[in-house]
Amino acid sequence: MKKGIIIAIDGPVAAGKGTIAPELAEKLHGFYLYTGATYRCLALYCLNQGVDFTDEKAIIAQLENVSIDLFDNKVFLNDQEVTQEIKAADVARHTPIVAAIAQVRSAMVQRQKEIANKRRDEGQIILIEGRDTATVVFPDADLKVFLTADQQTRAQRRLEQYQTMGNSSVTFEDVLQDLKKRDEEDTQRVADPLVTDPQKYGYFIVDNTKNKETETVEIIINELRRRKLIV
Repeated sequence: MKKGIIIAIDGPVAAGKGTIAPELAEKLHGFYLYTGATYRCLALYCLNQGVDFTDEKAIIAQLENVSIDLFDNKVFLNDQEVTQEIKAADVARHTPIVAAIAQVRSAMVQRQKEIANKRRDEGQIILIEGRDTATVVFPDADLKVFLTADQQTRAQRRLEQYQTMGNSSVTFEDVLQDLKKRDEEDTQRVADPLVTDPQKYGYFIVDNTKNKETETVEIIINELRRRKLIV
């Protein structure tokens, strides 16, 4: 059986990774692995358990209580579907806290690798997205994409997500300020920071500020063809 390929999509928050990756997976008949879901699930579980987010040891202790499954574009936390719950604003605000803990990242990266390697060995195309998938999880990915957009565009996209979920109390300015804070945290954190010079790490850079989703998908597919990774 021919071994599959891994396409890793990195980039800042609300750059469109969570939209483009599953669309690519569908186009390529591949498997979509949303790495951010693992951290969001832990944040959701800690919120539900009333864990003190200033206590790293308390957060780490929850790892053994959390089971995460990803399939059919759905996310399951301890056998309960939480696909929409992990997108809530409160979960988004607390996710960077758990994701910045080195022991948490190590545990989640191991889980992500196990899922992806099993699928690759089965000959599948795996689409992985997150903010360190091509530097930490799969630095040997067959194609590393850095997906980005300007802050105003990303804030508007995130606001629309919240509104779709029924959260009408959040303003554009609230989202923009939170996004700026997230960008700063992600690039400056000690554990696996978001790269600030993606070209240096061999990424194929796609700025989708003005692109439609279909255009971004086609840009990446054309690059895969150019590299002869797909026909």
